[in-house]
Amino acid sequence: MAEQERIGAGNMDGERFVPIALLPPRGDRAAILQSSGTPGEQREDHGLGLTAIGPITPERKIREWALVLQSSELWHAVRYTSAGWVLLVRDEDYALAASSIDRYEAENRDWPPRRPRERLRHPPSPVAAILFAAAALFFFLVTGPASGGGVWFRRGASVADLVIGPEPWRAITALTLHADSGHVLGNVISGTVFASAVQRRLGPGGGALAVVASGTLGNLANALWHESMGQHHASIGASTAVFGAIGLLAATQLVLDRAQDSAGGEKRGLIQIAAPLAGGLALLGALGASPRSDLGAHLFGLLSGVVIGLVAGLALRGRPARARPLVQVALGAAAAAILLGAWQVALIA
Repeated sequence: MAEQERIGAGNMDGERFVPIALLPPRGDRAAILQSSGTPGEQREDHGLGLTAIGPITPERKIREWALVLQSSELWHAVRYTSAGWVLLVRDEDYALAASSIDRYEAENRDWPPRRPRERLRHPPSPVAAILFAAAALFFFLVTGPASGGGVWFRRGASVADLVIGPEPWRAITALTLHADSGHVLGNVISGTVFASAVQRRLGPGGGALAVVASGTLGNLANALWHESMGQHHASIGASTAVFGAIGLLAATQLVLDRAQDSAGGEKRGLIQIAAPLAGGLALLGALGASPRSDLGAHLFGLLSGVVIGLVAGLALRGRPARARPLVQVALGAAAAAILLGAWQVALIA
């Protein structure tokens, strides 16, 4: 058997080649010199050498390069070696083949274009963690579990006929009451996660106020629903505000996605538009529909968060993020004042 010949792998910077593969003896060379342009066509070996462009993985990329050479009507062959896929071209075609591939890669470097990622408007903040940690301390140090039946539960639980009637502040105070340690810890963990994400978009003060407002409106809507059905209903827990935070996230994501699409000239389909809201409903089913939970409070908290999130998102849409610490402090102080003021009224009423 005749001695085999080495072929070299060239890079696309025009540097010299290092051996990467072996070609069959010259007597068998015609077996692999099949044109990719015309199936079955074979070329004679006129003593011209072959140069390998590569190696590269995956196979998809070498197929793209083969199409580039085919469009340039350059003879080539795709081969697999132990180092990866290579394109075989004739020595005299190498410069043109390499430049064609270079040009193709340069023109398609950013294609398909990557969808721009949302740039969060505010840095991380511990305010959400502090807010929910305060709720845990309020349970462990002040109110205790609901089974104790203290004055806090008698004055602060969200009783439907009282919320709709003479004591609407109960929609706020009920957010700070919990049935047992498992109830409060679950709300502290989930609330910290979702409220922290809200604060990255609305700021620490704005996020805290939006979460409290969503929980309050959720309790009001839940009380109105049960009252309209003629049902006596009482509920407690921060989970209404937690699902308000989920609604805030879904709504602001919807508005921000649409703003990014408008800036980029893209048009989204119905599935892409509905995805954030569908995600919120999925979380409602996964986290808020257990037999012991108040599904109505969770649902109305989610919907309240969506409404408030849409308003906030539209107000901020197209506006650059600006550091306004005094505004955030004022909004956070308003959230704290709502909670403390509601309890003050509840205890002296």
